[in-house]
Amino acid sequence: MAWNILIVDDSSLTRKRIRRIIEMADLDVGEFLDADNGSNALKILEESDVDLVLTDLNMPEMSGDEMVHQMKNSDATKEIPVIVISTESKTSRIKDLLAEGVKDYLHKPFTPEEFKEMIQTLWTKSETEAENLLPQALTQALETMAFLTLTPEDEDMVIPTETVMAEIDFTGAKKGTIQIIASTDFCKTLAENIAAIDNVSNQAALDALKELSNVTCGLFLPMVVSSTADVFDITVPKVSCCDNSTQWDMFTSNNNSCTLNIEGFCIAIKLTVENNTLVTQDN
Repeated sequence: MAWNILIVDDSSLTRKRIRRIIEMADLDVGEFLDADNGSNALKILEESDVDLVLTDLNMPEMSGDEMVHQMKNSDATKEIPVIVISTESKTSRIKDLLAEGVKDYLHKPFTPEEFKEMIQTLWTKSETEAENLLPQALTQALETMAFLTLTPEDEDMVIPTETVMAEIDFTGAKKGTIQIIASTDFCKTLAENIAAIDNVSNQAALDALKELSNVTCGLFLPMVVSSTADVFDITVPKVSCCDNSTQWDMFTSNNNSCTLNIEGFCIAIKLTVENNTLVTQDN
């Protein structure tokens, strides 16, 4: 996925040099935008789809500090990653900006290798944050649609044998798959709670897990977008069944999976992201 990068610096030569360094780092960039101060940068953010902001601090009219402050106090821009590029060392000023939500800091001058390493580190952090948000979205979905709550894991949890796995894909600013696996008994309880029915059929149990994956995905994606302009396409959920523990064992052996205790039922969820941030062209 190509990202649009906004470079904010009062020196046109510096903006051109930063752009050249990024191009030398062999990263997939969609569009470069630039501004000579924080005020003009905020105008660009209102009018354009920006995925990453690289900013200097000392600029006329509006400093980088004030621009960051206004970005982080606006719902439209608070999730856009910001990286400070400055001649300043790691002073209290830099620490305050990092505390306010700036993702990272680069000291001028820097090399293409340093920039690429920083972006890859940022990518890893973003993947971890997304994985941590997925159980939160699942828990919210269960509480809202089925009145089921998360409980602490304990030794009494029964590992499912007969399982159902729901899978839903999404594409857009990010592309990936969300999978949920649970026992058939849990799926029946889920259907009972959703529709307030008894004697749940097998089909209703499958439909319940499909709907859970759909709602979870819908809650999760707004948590991880970099801009409110991000739009996603979501596929129709698919389900697969297994009458032994093979499917569960394979699913939970993956390091990206997360196991949860939902009122005594052991379920697991997994996120697979193909493009989570700037991607190197040689990947």
